Order: sequence, then C-alpha cells, then structure tokens
Amino acid sequence: MLGNGDGTFQPEVSLSVGTATTSVVAADFNGDGKMDAAIAASFNPTTSDYLAVLTNVTASGGAPVPAPASDSPGSGFNPGQVFTFTFTDSGGWQNLSVVDVLINSALDGRHACYVAFVPSGANSGSVFLVDDAGDAGGPYQGLVLPGSGSVSNSQCTISGTGSSASGSGETLTLTLAITFSASFGGNQVVYTSAGGKTAANSGWQALGTWGVPYQHGGSITVSSLFPASAAAPSGTAQTFTFDLVDSKGATDIGVVNVLINNFIDGRQACYLAYVQSSNTWLLVDDAGDAGGPFAGSMVLDGNATDIQNSQCIIDGSGSSASTATGIGNTLTLELNIIFKSGFTGNHVIWAAGRDTAGANNTGWQAMGTTSVQ
Repeated sequence: MLGNGDGTFQPEVSLSVGTATTSVVAADFNGDGKMDAAIAASFNPTTSDYLAVLTNVTASGGAPVPAPASDSPGSGFNPGQVFTFTFTDSGGWQNLSVVDVLINSALDGRHACYVAFVPSGANSGSVFLVDDAGDAGGPYQGLVLPGSGSVSNSQCTISGTGSSASGSGETLTLTLAITFSASFGGNQVVYTSAGGKTAANSGWQALGTWGVPYQHGGSITVSSLFPASAAAPSGTAQTFTFDLVDSKGATDIGVVNVLINNFIDGRQACYLAYVQSSNTWLLVDDAGDAGGPFAGSMVLDGNATDIQNSQCIIDGSGSSASTATGIGNTLTLELNIIFKSGFTGNHVIWAAGRDTAGANNTGWQAMGTTSVQ
C-alpha cells in the first residue's frame, strides 16, 4: 500500500499475476529510482512459466507537495479585474483540499479580500469569502462555481459570472472576477497559498501586487515600478526602475526608501535609502535599522562600484537617478540589483518617498514582486 505521507495508507491495490507464483524479486529494474517487482508465475499450470516485471509508476519524491504557481495579471491598477491563479500538486490537482487568495496591504486577513476555494470536481467547487474580521474559520459567505451569484465584504465583491475553476494533471486553475470597494484604495499585495489532503501546506506566497484607485492627500506619489513582476535566478543582475512624482517639483523629494522582503521588515532584507541632495544610495545592514549602521553607501557617479549585504548587491554601473521638471515633476531611479542565493523565494518590493522637510511621506507602497530562484 502507498503511504499518504501522514502515517496513513492509501487503499490496497491487487494485481493478478497468475495462479502459481513461484518467486518475487523487488529491485529498480528501469533505473528511475523507484522499486519495481519481478514475478515468476503461471496462469495455467499446464503451460510454461513466465516472468512478469511490474514497473512502479507512482510519483517519486515522497508525499505530494502543494504550491501556488502563478497570478495573472501579476500587477495593475483598476477597481475591478478578472484574476487567474494557478496552483499545483505533485500528487495531482485532486490532492488539493483548499487554495487561498488574500489581497491586502499586509499579510493580515482582517479588512482584506480573503478568499478560500474548495474544489469538488474538475470544473466545480465552492468559493468562501471571509468577513471583515478575517477569521479563516468563518463566518464567511459562500458561492458555488459554476454559478451566477456573488459574495461581498467591505473590501471586495466576487461574481460567479466570470469566475471558474478547472483541474487538469497537476494543476488547478482558479479564475475570480473581483470588484474592489472604493474604501479599499491603495497598493495591495496578492498572497496565495495551497493546502493538500495530506495536510501539507505551501504557506503564504506573495505572487503579485494590485493598485486600487484612491485619492492621495500628499504632494508625493510613488507612481510606478518597472518591471512590477520579476523572476530570475540568484546571482542575476536585474534593473528596477522607480518613478516618484512630486507636485511641488522633483527636487522637493528628499529621501526615497526601497524595501525588498517577505514582509515590511528591514531585518535580513534588501533595504535601501536614496538621498537626493547627495545623489547617494545607502544600503542598510542585516540588522535592519533604518538609522544604521549601513552595509555601505554609493554615490551615483557612473563608477563601477558596488555595495552589498547578505541579501543583495547594488551595482553602481547600472544604477542612476534623473529628474524631469516638466509635466509630472518626476524623479526616476534605476537600481541594478543582484540577489544572493540565501535570499531565494517570493518577495514584495515596497517603496516610499518623503520630502526634504519631512512633512509629506507616502508611507510604504507595495509596488511589485520578485521571485529569486
């Protein structure tokens, strides 16, 4: 019997090998790393014996592993969107017991668009939208897919029309038609997770960001990040471009902060500050204190210098700053980053800007995600 990975077993499987079995040998006959069986037997005592080799075609690698795979679109800015999420399980999509989507400014189910989907068939299942209190155990509103109803909380509405589910092979595809409330404005992070029937769970993974239109009260806005969704192996140089707009003029911007981590936490992060008056990047050390000590500083003078901590390297040769004082009053920062092998995983890219007097501050804005492989 095959194990489920939790101390229990799958149902017994019986295979007919003849009425007169003389011997059984277990070995890896086809070299795939899994034990097979060779059986000497006969279906008819009056005929000659034969040798049957039964190859093991079960999935290798132990217990099935569930995981979020993708979120499309991975970024954008709109009060409504049809999102497509994919989840995988090495034991087949049928092994997925529940998949979750949580959209909020931080990993917090309270006052969030927090959704659980429980599949019941290849093209069916139930959507559960958690209420504003954010308890995954309920209360919540339910919607059966396929269906034409809708469920709502104070942050979002999910419509059955435009939503669907599809399971095939190892992949479950969940499409959700979501409309966000005006009160939920701002830059939000799209977190996903997957749970399997063996009790295995992927944990929360930040796969995207989404901007819900809102009226910003200050003079400074973090307007864009390109690319907003990135993925590359560790050790690969990547250029991220940040645009900040100040209605008082780009030179009014005093400091821009960039934080790349799983959460808003400067510890063990790629945490930087750009000081416009000195045209300098400061990289915070692993302890994560914004006031220092710093792992290094770098003036953007075109020289091929770099600064680094345990998470990332900032390469001066591909980093720059420029201002446009015409329409838009924009400060553009290009940051050439190399992530280290110890920083693998999915991370959120936050940015914040404040003016020279410190009177206007955007606060942290979730602008994108990056996957370090």
